[in-house]
Amino acid sequence: MAFTPKITKARFVFSPFSSEEMLSLGDTVSKSIIDRIKSGTNCNDQPAKPLKPGRAGKRGYPDRKATAGIAPIRNWISPIRWPKDRIKTLRALKTKSANENRVTIGFIDPKADQIAHINNGQERMFGLSPKDTKVLVDTVTAMKRKLVSVKKIA
Repeated sequence: MAFTPKITKARFVFSPFSSEEMLSLGDTVSKSIIDRIKSGTNCNDQPAKPLKPGRAGKRGYPDRKATAGIAPIRNWISPIRWPKDRIKTLRALKTKSANENRVTIGFIDPKADQIAHINNGQERMFGLSPKDTKVLVDTVTAMKRKLVSVKKIA
């Protein structure tokens, strides 16, 4: 009678991608999200809602952004002379963790995370839009093509 081992505990990882490739995927998607937010587009790939103008003859937020030389649209970019916490919101959007099975994109600074959460409550801009999803699918497809080499049989 042949010996058959009894497996009581096992961990199998089947993923075609390494941690480094998943990190690269996360960086590509986060760059796509940052570019979309900077252009003033929400998660539905539509222009973001306009900013509220000032009241009773007072300058509003769009006026202050225009004075500072920034486009007066909802794009999470604040004038430079404002507190530094407001400036680094998009700079804090990074790939937080990556392994063979999962990649996590988020804000690495707690203050930037709080500001993004409040801004996302006004209008959802942080998340995957259809164009971001297309970037994700195209990147994964390109990575798969690199893994699989098809040889022509003579």
